[in-house]
Amino acid sequence: MLCVPEFIKLKSSRLLFLLLFLICIPVAFAQGGPPLVTDDPGTPGNKHWEINIAYTQSKFDYGTVFELPHLDLNYGYGDNVQLKLEGPLTIFNGNGNEELTGLGFTEWGVKWRFQNDSKTRPAISTYPQIFFVGNQRFAQLGVIDPGTDFFLPVEVMKSFGLFTVDVEGGVMFRQFAQNQYWSGICGEYDLSKKLALLGELHRVSTASFAEDQFIWNLGFKLDFTENESIIFSAGRSLVSPTDDDPGFLLYAGIQVRT
Repeated sequence: MLCVPEFIKLKSSRLLFLLLFLICIPVAFAQGGPPLVTDDPGTPGNKHWEINIAYTQSKFDYGTVFELPHLDLNYGYGDNVQLKLEGPLTIFNGNGNEELTGLGFTEWGVKWRFQNDSKTRPAISTYPQIFFVGNQRFAQLGVIDPGTDFFLPVEVMKSFGLFTVDVEGGVMFRQFAQNQYWSGICGEYDLSKKLALLGELHRVSTASFAEDQFIWNLGFKLDFTENESIIFSAGRSLVSPTDDDPGFLLYAGIQVRT
């Protein structure tokens, strides 16, 4: 992520995993967005939809957060602009027997790809997004940050023949907490015309490192029709889990393109 990595915090085995991952990224074809956290400059195309419907699970020290369904709607306004509306039905099971079900958050965003990928230049986009808390009780329990947050990232993707690299970095401006710095790198390796393997490293941190989330995700995308795919990823923290750092992450869903 945008903050300076503190790789010395990682154990030697985790550091080796990280180095191998970064070495493999240049021979991967980038695939950002669901089921990964890191996004890319891709858009659905003019008057086309990309709809992601998923089940997600995140396990923290204080409890487990489930989302079913997690609905992500994306519409192409022209070839280079994407409009987004996202929101999950959230179920929280706390370790202290707290339970809560409701709309966790809603997210509105507009992605603008202002430079396309070419032989000499990368594709570049910006993707401003606003997060609203759907149920303030989630914020009171510490499951979701209170207030309204604004995320301003930049995505860069460059193709090298058959291979592509995709990175994203940005700042999350938070209303009632320290701002966060986000960054990620992701890739895709196509095993066949229908099946692709996915992977990413993603980090979120504050300037003081008071909150530090560093995760990896591995998954796949399987096209079972021309316009429908199964998307899946699972991962966990690269550092010792804390209240803000998930010990386990899961995303399982269906993507529909029209």
